Amino acid sequence: MSFLGEARPVIALVPALLWLVAIFWAVLIIGITIQTGHVFTRRSKRPPVKPVAWTMVFMHVASFVMAILPFPVYALVADLMDARARRFYEAQALPAAILVIVLVLGEVAVMYMQARNAMESQMDEKLNNAKP
Repeated sequence: MSFLGEARPVIALVPALLWLVAIFWAVLIIGITIQTGHVFTRRSKRPPVKPVAWTMVFMHVASFVMAILPFPVYALVADLMDARARRFYEAQALPAAILVIVLVLGEVAVMYMQARNAMESQMDEKLNNAKP
């Protein structure tokens, strides 16, 4: 007998796969935002930064939805799972939720830093173009 049960092993994998996709998506958003926002570059060495794109904002909303999705999916398919698989998911639910929340809040934090860097870039541009 496998960990996932005999009858429906694929069903037992669905919440975990959804959770992994949500984690990957959140890390991807954080990475892209750090790169485009030059989040860890000192202001004196930072090239001009553009504001956070609406595409990234929509990706963040999608990330939030994907972060929540594995939990209700588990609730829907739990009765189809082996008892060992249910115990595993129930034991890992809190750490999984904490990790997802931290990553989604991380997305917000790096988007804020990019927005701040973009504001500083715009301010520097205006001051450099000001006539004495």
